[in-house]
Amino acid sequence: MPRKSQNRQPSLFDAPAPCVKLCPARRNELASLLEALLREIASALVSVRSGESSDEQDHR
Repeated sequence: MPRKSQNRQPSLFDAPAPCVKLCPARRNELASLLEALLREIASALVSVRSGESSDEQDHR
């Protein structure tokens, strides 16, 4: 029968999640960046589904 270690290291998932508070300006900035990222992903998925080459990049 295996013995339980007295000196068990805590798992990454044992500790409670750290609480990170963002100031409203930083939260708004991150929300805008996330929205832009999701739009880019959606645009790329539409391009792939419509048969366009996914190797082409949009050079603006």
